[in-house]
Amino acid sequence: MRKITLLLLCMFYQLGYAQLSEDFESGTTIPAGWASFIGTNGLGTTQNWQINNGTTNNVAFVTWEAVVGGNAEDWLVSPQFTVDATNFILSFDQSDSFSDDFGSTYTIRVSTGASQTTHADFTIIDTQTETDVWSGGPLAQHTVDLTAYIGQPIYVAFVLEQNDGDRWIIDNIDMIADASAPEPAETPTPADMAMNVVIDPADDNMDGTPDNSVTFAWVASATGDPATAYDVYLGDSPTTLALLGTLGNTTVDITGMEYSTLYYWQIVAKNVGGDAMNSPIWSFTTEIDPALSVDEVNSTNFKYYPNPTKGLIQFESNLTIDNLKVINLFGQEVIRVNENILSTKQIDISSLKTGTYIT
Repeated sequence: MRKITLLLLCMFYQLGYAQLSEDFESGTTIPAGWASFIGTNGLGTTQNWQINNGTTNNVAFVTWEAVVGGNAEDWLVSPQFTVDATNFILSFDQSDSFSDDFGSTYTIRVSTGASQTTHADFTIIDTQTETDVWSGGPLAQHTVDLTAYIGQPIYVAFVLEQNDGDRWIIDNIDMIADASAPEPAETPTPADMAMNVVIDPADDNMDGTPDNSVTFAWVASATGDPATAYDVYLGDSPTTLALLGTLGNTTVDITGMEYSTLYYWQIVAKNVGGDAMNSPIWSFTTEIDPALSVDEVNSTNFKYYPNPTKGLIQFESNLTIDNLKVINLFGQEVIRVNENILSTKQIDISSLKTGTYIT
């Protein structure tokens, strides 16, 4: 009897401390040791996690479905394993099916409890939207930092929440060993030293004020260990960069951007091995305020001379002039044209610095 008991204890030890690795190639059903079930509200019984027997490789996926009374939750939970000090980054490949956003939420959850199927034991440690998951082609790698669970036996759950939303496709689940700091991020958007970067004035937060946002994006390095997060810095010079926050994805909309402004920014990729070294600092200049732009002047209706000049500009028009501005190339009004100027049809620009101006 004691020999049997010792054998059972050894088997438990091995299961508890095995590292997580799954490529779904072992068959056409959910792998042994994994669990698939729905959320506590009982919605979404038609579509569940399954294995696609592809022509080149298998993947695990779950499809959307329309439900009434809430969101469907589809859970795929790993066998129990222990996170060790050299394998603590969870890595997997993923995608969804459509570039449009149908409101799905994708979460990674961890349980240190004894049960693989007790919903309440799981804590959300990573959340993505459809925009984050969409890869637009082959599956893209996603990583999650499990440093907080080193030395602990855990279950990892992949949970799709949606109501007539999108699909979640995953493959090549693994733990990355002996992680080192990632290589710097690449391919910035806006491009380095870009000019006339468009500002989006849409009021997405509905506070009654234009958001004046610019979309920032970058690409993770294809070499080295993957980043699990990115520090985002922004400033008006390379030496005054301020940390705006830390993200898990590679794009962000930053609001409150100003027109005709030179910005500097930096993305520092990071993981449990440290921060990327020598991350480049990029720059760009935003567009002139469209409200200050001028339509092309019809020279038959409006003339001004001499050009160039160091003093007075004379102008004439066969149309009534209601409004006239002198602006610089940054879209800033440098001379306020009053009624007296409109009546005399002369503008004194002798006070301006040498440069190019638009009337």
